[in-house]
Amino acid sequence: MSDRYGLVLAFSLKIQGNPQNKVSGLLSTFLSKSLRPWGILSFSLLILTGLATASTAQTRAEKPAWLEIKVPVELQNDYDYASDTSGNERNNLAVKMEPEATFHVLPVPGLSVFAHGVLEQVADASPNEDRYFKDQGFFIEDLFLRYETGLFVFRGGKMNPGFGTAWDKAPGIYGSDMAEDYEVSERIALSGTVNADLEKLGKHAVTAGTFFLDTSSLQNTIVSKSRGTLGRADGGVSNTGDFSSFNVAVDGGAFSGAPALQYHLGFIYQANGVDAAQNEKGYAAGLSNLFDLGGDMALTPLVEVVRLNDQGGTANKDRTYATLSFLGEWKSWNVALATTRRRTKETGAATVSDYQYQASLGYAFESGLTADFGWKRLKESGAITDRIGLLFTYEFGFRC
Repeated sequence: MSDRYGLVLAFSLKIQGNPQNKVSGLLSTFLSKSLRPWGILSFSLLILTGLATASTAQTRAEKPAWLEIKVPVELQNDYDYASDTSGNERNNLAVKMEPEATFHVLPVPGLSVFAHGVLEQVADASPNEDRYFKDQGFFIEDLFLRYETGLFVFRGGKMNPGFGTAWDKAPGIYGSDMAEDYEVSERIALSGTVNADLEKLGKHAVTAGTFFLDTSSLQNTIVSKSRGTLGRADGGVSNTGDFSSFNVAVDGGAFSGAPALQYHLGFIYQANGVDAAQNEKGYAAGLSNLFDLGGDMALTPLVEVVRLNDQGGTANKDRTYATLSFLGEWKSWNVALATTRRRTKETGAATVSDYQYQASLGYAFESGLTADFGWKRLKESGAITDRIGLLFTYEFGFRC
């Protein structure tokens, strides 16, 4: 998340078209579907911008902070305007908030407690269902103790162990959507990182951890819709109740000849639960680099490949992801192109190839508000769905 304080407000709008008259169909649908939530959005922007302005003065204190809070918020309206699957052409407006708090134990330098919650939709829509702020639920995604000395970092609690990066770094409104398949989150974990500054050879961080799936009361939703809970009997990889799963990752960059180059190498082993026949093993390799083109222009390509063997604990089911993206920036403008391909091979079954493409154009205002317009095509299980979106973002926070 950005270090800049403000409120993140995201609103994406996807429009369903008329296959007989795409231009007029898309326009009429855009107007009919967007005007209803637009009043809510405009009013929210006025209030939230005022809150962000009022909180700015609190961020200027130079003394060490014992508490830092950030509250990203997204208002997102999804509209799939064409789909091969019956019932998939629908509108969805939802709010997403990810408040996070860091409590610094000032008497012990480097010691802190980090908490991160998520308010989002926790249930899928029914066929042909248009949703407006429906099926929202709040839950705790991260809650852990952190101790950092500079050379060494230790974390313990509920967290994301760290595997792959495209699910977080791929640009655009939808660039990370398919890569989120292999994000590993909500694990009870112990993790340690060793940082090394090799000067001309770059800066590197080696992380190793062990974990298991959270089945405690921390997984419960707090607000509105329940997303359901998991117990040991539900099985699944890393649902073992003990530290029999582990991960290792190496991240680095800042080489003397390539100061903006960043890389990620990762391995993850998730032990089987009560219903899994095999243990899942994952391998990740990613690379990105920011090129300064001059004239306030920059280009950042990103590539990542992830392989999951015995995916989901299913014997002889292997899945490969390949993500490629480009982020172009000029002054306050940005253009993002991204694609992910997913290939699944399983003994006794036909190979399944899925993919997604996305393109978006965005602008960042001096106030901190950003606006992005994008398009996405998703092919999944042989069916293609197209989507258009508009995204506004803003963020606020404070420290004391």
